[in-house]
Amino acid sequence: MGKLITPRRIIKAVFLLVIVLSLAAFLFHSDLSALKRELSTIGYHFTLLLLITLVAYLFGTFAWWICLGSSKKNINLAELFAVRQIGETVGLFNPTSVIGGDLLKAELLTRYHIPLQQGLSSVAISRITAILSQLSLFLLTMIWLICSPLKNEVMRYTGYAIYVVSATLLLVVLLIFYWLISTKTAPKHIPADTSFFGKAKNQLQKLCWNTKDFYQQQNNMFWYSYLLFALHWFVGSLEFYLILKFLAVEVNVIHGLILDMSVILLKSAGAFVPGQLGVEEISNKLLLSMIGISGGSIWLSVSLLRRGRQVFWAAIGAIFYLCIKRKKLHVTI
Repeated sequence: MGKLITPRRIIKAVFLLVIVLSLAAFLFHSDLSALKRELSTIGYHFTLLLLITLVAYLFGTFAWWICLGSSKKNINLAELFAVRQIGETVGLFNPTSVIGGDLLKAELLTRYHIPLQQGLSSVAISRITAILSQLSLFLLTMIWLICSPLKNEVMRYTGYAIYVVSATLLLVVLLIFYWLISTKTAPKHIPADTSFFGKAKNQLQKLCWNTKDFYQQQNNMFWYSYLLFALHWFVGSLEFYLILKFLAVEVNVIHGLILDMSVILLKSAGAFVPGQLGVEEISNKLLLSMIGISGGSIWLSVSLLRRGRQVFWAAIGAIFYLCIKRKKLHVTI
């Protein structure tokens, strides 16, 4: 007798189909022949780009591992790296973006005897520390940019929008920290709501309160995760710096950080687009011009090489998924 087809299985099948179709669309619209030419131009230097991103991903994995609390003993860093890579790949190529990727991470953790709720909490906490560290670095780069000789060029492209965006993000960071340090406690009773949106709202509230509890009860761990994610973003930004160096463009490390932080922010607006096709390319061209790098097709070369890195790690994520799905599932709430 065949396996019973449950709603859960149907949802998982649809989710997997959407991921596959999104990845196929990404590859179909990618100019692989142009990518091949760019890779042949920089040769073995491309392996250095992969190494840089590997180190960045390891920092990100360690930052998440810290947020697992007592469940850290159930999974080692190599296994968590694989889970994270799968989730990040899904987040990149799926219209649900990081939401779908993070939910998949929590589900995959159940295969390592980590309760689903604890997995979701760790993902939410690590996402908060990642966002806070990213916004902090972005604000620092904006301060440097505004005080640098590039200020006039930046103002020509952005006007006063750069001040508005920076002030808004600073306010967001301050409000998040204010909420984390406040003495307000979670409600003792949350009204039951069986509707889809009601359940989602209750789950989101629970994850937010778990993050607040983690900050107040394991403050050191929170800041360790924050620092490791800051290193994750900084090392990852070296990809931009190295690519431009390989293309014989005179830049500093701070330029790579500015470009990476700004591109990530702009890409978030098109997170629903599989692989942010077109969004990343336009962001690269705009931001390179903003810091005075507008020669020829440099933006296109940068975009193609970054796409090459994405394709490589997407393939690694697919291999990890095939390996992990063989593990027996242990669903625990």
